[in-house]
Amino acid sequence: MAPLTENVRILIIGVLLGVSAFLTYYFHVVLSLGVVFSHFFYIPIILAAVWWGRKGIIVALFLGGLVVASHVLLRTDPGTFNDYGRAVMLVVVAFVIAWLSERLKRQQKDTEKERDRAQGYLDVAAVLLVVINADQTIGLVNRRGCELLGYREDELIGKDWFDVAVPERHREKARQAFAQLIAGKGAVPDTDEYVIVTRSGDERTLLWKRAVLRDGDGRIVGTLGSGKDITDRIQAEEALRNSETQLRTIIENLNEGLVVADLNANLLHWNHAAQEMYDLPGLGRALQNQNDFAMIFELSTTDGTVLPVEEWPLSRILRGEQVRDMEVLTRRIGTDWERIFNYDGTLVRDATGDPFMAVVTFTDITERKQTEAAILAANEEANLYLDIMVHDINNANSVALGYSDLLSGELKGPSRTMAQKIRSAVQRSIQIIQNVSTIRRLRTPSRALRPVDLDAVIRFEISQHPETTIRYCGTPVTVRADDLLPEIFTNLIGNSIKFGEPAVEIIIRVEEQGGTVLVSIEDTGPGIPDAVKPTLFSRFQKGKSKQSGKGLGLYIVRMLVERYGGSIRVEDRVPGKPEEGAAFRFTLQKAPAGDRRRDAAEIAH
Repeated sequence: MAPLTENVRILIIGVLLGVSAFLTYYFHVVLSLGVVFSHFFYIPIILAAVWWGRKGIIVALFLGGLVVASHVLLRTDPGTFNDYGRAVMLVVVAFVIAWLSERLKRQQKDTEKERDRAQGYLDVAAVLLVVINADQTIGLVNRRGCELLGYREDELIGKDWFDVAVPERHREKARQAFAQLIAGKGAVPDTDEYVIVTRSGDERTLLWKRAVLRDGDGRIVGTLGSGKDITDRIQAEEALRNSETQLRTIIENLNEGLVVADLNANLLHWNHAAQEMYDLPGLGRALQNQNDFAMIFELSTTDGTVLPVEEWPLSRILRGEQVRDMEVLTRRIGTDWERIFNYDGTLVRDATGDPFMAVVTFTDITERKQTEAAILAANEEANLYLDIMVHDINNANSVALGYSDLLSGELKGPSRTMAQKIRSAVQRSIQIIQNVSTIRRLRTPSRALRPVDLDAVIRFEISQHPETTIRYCGTPVTVRADDLLPEIFTNLIGNSIKFGEPAVEIIIRVEEQGGTVLVSIEDTGPGIPDAVKPTLFSRFQKGKSKQSGKGLGLYIVRMLVERYGGSIRVEDRVPGKPEEGAAFRFTLQKAPAGDRRRDAAEIAH
């Protein structure tokens, strides 16, 4: 119930004082009685003393004065001691009640202050705190409890705790446990997990502690419960367990071997693939440390150089190195068991960047190495046969070329023409053998590019065709290439001569463009149709003329240009007029100045 306002209190006292004055007048004047019904006066006196304390004594003074004044002014008979004593008693009663009222108010304020202080302590607490009365109602709940449950404090106080906060499936069991506790029959659990339900229907798990509350006579009147919300922690722990399970499943099903070690080279975990690769089940013993491992296995490079333990993959990782593609021959001491493994590994660091373990992964590449060795041996054998074949064919071609030259010089007329055709066929055979040899050299692992004098290469190729008109102004420039660079000019100039008219002219231009060199080889031959240009540099792509070869020459040219970091294209010598000749343009990379000086010094020596 809300307290009365000050104005209402004044109004009530005023009415009561008016009634008191009327009663005094009525008894003394109307009834002419000497006794006033003064018991009514105690009502305003008590109310004023309770409401205003000592300030309310003025009401008693007024009423006491009223009684005395009425006896003096309105009555003809003199007042008695009892009449005056009654007036004094009104003041005394007012004083006593005012003193008691003020004392009670001070005690109430102190109590409220202590209560507010205690409530402040409860509200500051980061856990739910709740007092559950013996009748299962909520007697007190702190701010965190309200936030967690989703209610205001006034919505919780006096409500049944188990109806409001306990999930239905746990409710009856929780009530029985509480009843046993209130009856003093159950032991108070130290700490347990307690599930509550919020206003929105979400469930939260609390780490719950409870204490029994007793009154002054020792009777149990309720419990004080405190709960720390551990829902997020439980969910995180569950997610972590699931993640660990998933990670372990992945690790155990990897095709790669994986070993985890601590910073002291203790081998903490071998996955299934690692155990199978090292045949650990067959070994019949556990390897706890790298030193245990070194007593059974020997590691060496693929060429047979034995590695000390300090150079083993794990040792290098523990020194802070990041191991990548380290091929190691592993042999079990005293047996014929040996395998080749490819190792990778690194240190694993925590959030602060400090290492706390090492991870080593490896794959068994024994079969791959054996296959590579077999392929290499087969390739060497095939190259041997090819070298023998090329040598024998070149010898046969040289003999055939020599005889065809003799016959061309001795014969006349149609016979001489036939001898010249034989000579052309032998030359085509020589060209095919040369192309095959070039492609084989292109297929071998690339050697490092070096500075090459482009001007010298062009001039040498021009000197091989004295019967053909080739214009070249000469541009001294050094490019990055190797000893196959002349093949580009041999093929392009040879094609211009082969497919051009007898009076074909060839123009060679070299232009420096920053870090690249643009080379153009133009001719006045029949040109190349637009339909052929897009596929001209493809393998086995032949031209449309009767003299088209096997389609390898321009394919070799493209491979060499790309090998040197450039590109090639074919255009019309006169734009829009393919019949007036072709223009082959390709780019090469200029050699850096330092490389050019070093190359010049090597040539000088």
